[in-house]
Amino acid sequence: MHVRLPHAASFSEWLLLLAFALLYAATLDTGLQPYELHGGDLITHQYAQVQARPSNAPGYPLYTMGGWLWFHGWRSLLRLGGGQPNPMPILSSYSTLWALLSLWLLARIVRRLTRTPGRPQGNWPLALLLTAFYGVTYFFWYYATTTEQYSSAVAHTLAILYLYLRWREQPQRLSLLYALAFLCGLSLAHMLTVALIVPGLVAVVLVQAPWMLRRPRIVISAVAAAALPLTAYAYVYLRGAHHPEWWGAGDWPSAQSWFWSFVSTAQGREELLWAFEPGRAFFGNGFPELIWQELSIPLLLLGLVGMLGFDRRLRFLLISTLLFYLGFCWAYRFGNWFQVILPAYPLILLGIVPPVERWQAWVARRAGLDRRFVLAAAPLVLLGLAVVWRADQSLPRADSRHRPEDTALTRAAQLLAEPLPAHAGLFAPVDDALALAYLTQIWQIRPDLAVVSSTQAADVLAAGRALFATWEAVPTLYAEMPQGDRLAVQGLGAEWVRLSAPAQLAADAALPGTANPLDIPIMSGLGLAGYTAQPAPGGAPVNSGASPDLDVTLFWRVASGIWPAELAISVRPLRDGGNLLDAGGSPIQQDRTRPVHGLWHDLPEPQAALIADGYRLPGSRAAQEVLVIVYTSGADGFHNLAEIRLAVPQPQ
Repeated sequence: MHVRLPHAASFSEWLLLLAFALLYAATLDTGLQPYELHGGDLITHQYAQVQARPSNAPGYPLYTMGGWLWFHGWRSLLRLGGGQPNPMPILSSYSTLWALLSLWLLARIVRRLTRTPGRPQGNWPLALLLTAFYGVTYFFWYYATTTEQYSSAVAHTLAILYLYLRWREQPQRLSLLYALAFLCGLSLAHMLTVALIVPGLVAVVLVQAPWMLRRPRIVISAVAAAALPLTAYAYVYLRGAHHPEWWGAGDWPSAQSWFWSFVSTAQGREELLWAFEPGRAFFGNGFPELIWQELSIPLLLLGLVGMLGFDRRLRFLLISTLLFYLGFCWAYRFGNWFQVILPAYPLILLGIVPPVERWQAWVARRAGLDRRFVLAAAPLVLLGLAVVWRADQSLPRADSRHRPEDTALTRAAQLLAEPLPAHAGLFAPVDDALALAYLTQIWQIRPDLAVVSSTQAADVLAAGRALFATWEAVPTLYAEMPQGDRLAVQGLGAEWVRLSAPAQLAADAALPGTANPLDIPIMSGLGLAGYTAQPAPGGAPVNSGASPDLDVTLFWRVASGIWPAELAISVRPLRDGGNLLDAGGSPIQQDRTRPVHGLWHDLPEPQAALIADGYRLPGSRAAQEVLVIVYTSGADGFHNLAEIRLAVPQPQ
């Protein structure tokens, strides 16, 4: 039995892709920086692919639908092992998929350009080295490991070029022509800047096969194939019509008016049309020095000059595309110019092929046998060194895995670790609200909870659901809700405050089962009914670790619902021997003039109330006891009414 082994070209090509798959997997994005939650393509694509919602204009329908299938397929598979997998590496790996396709196409293009009758596999060592160099350029590497759409645009551009190279060898194969037309039309349903290769492509196709214009059937079929991807916009319309909350800022009388505005104006128009500002210099904002920093000046010049070595039609296609890219960069010099830098790099690198091929051909003809191998291999050795140099330069910036600055979700994860009741509404400052929405909607941590605006908060209360706000956000709710300052407040843990009608306090008058019961009178009508002391939640799903803090909740029993105006509270952790814990030489303590972060409102009508009053003591997890002091202050100084030591349960 004869076993056919793969050719060295194919084997090494797949080995290279495997190496890049492992490299990109090891540097996948795993977290978010705070500013990333505020907007931009990265976060927009994450929500789009998780929720099957239109992305930023014009919607990227096919890309988003593919991302939705990719994300939910992998997450369902990973959930079989239990737990809640981090969604970011899954979402980022969708970019990796397109990046690997881009590298495969680039290697295939170089091999096709270097095929000869005596070398049917092409110059595969050159193909591998050029592909490897592109794969470790910073821009491409970074976008191959984060949730952006740019690696798919590179694959799309290279697929058009690869299919053209196949078609020009067999111009009578109409199936290749129609597939090429489909790919060109696909740019209008994907990343619009991919279409910048289309004018030059149409020109070289018609120069080679002008007879097609005399056959209307071919022209009509090609136009239909190009228009077919536009039907994907039905997805944008249907999803948008069912979810008007996704429409964003603006006022539209119907889903149809929103749809046309979305795909043709505002963001959609900005993606495609003129944005030239005469007052701005051409050089700036990283352009164009980024190009020679990435490719190096020798390879950039060699690639640009080397394009002249291609045949006339291919030379025209590559140079005209780069000129369109240059015009786009001129118009968008301070905006989206980087959209065309990524596909420009491989086109420039292709220009290295003719000079290397001619050099090796000259060596084969002229050099002696003793020097032939060394001279022929010299360009490949130099390219190999360039790959090592570029990888070393790119790695520190392109590695998106477990970055120390990925702190956007840490606090929100701690907030969600508190025992919030089901279906509660959550109100928080902008940064916390964005992080909470991400964890509940994308990560699916407590998906039953809803992050609400101040208007929606009033609806939550009206519906009888629980409403919580972080203590910093309560004054905002008071200001924006008509009945805000008439709501009663209760602490939940150290950060959350529950807002409710004062009558609700009667239903919450019982001490929680998790509390340590006490009965310590402070003064007439006021006593400490119990407490809890436990480690603060670590909670952070990214870069998680045990929190060094201690959470203490005090439960005050107030007979009339009125906190004595003269009383204040001080909470202080104690170490062995009863000494105060300190940080940097200063004692750790928290002082408040009233319970619940000073937010407690006296009840409008006298009634017994149990006030839950939460504290987070930083760096106090190792405390043995907590000292609670209730005191008064006046012109003659401080007077302690009570000093209470509370034991902190120690881990077994």
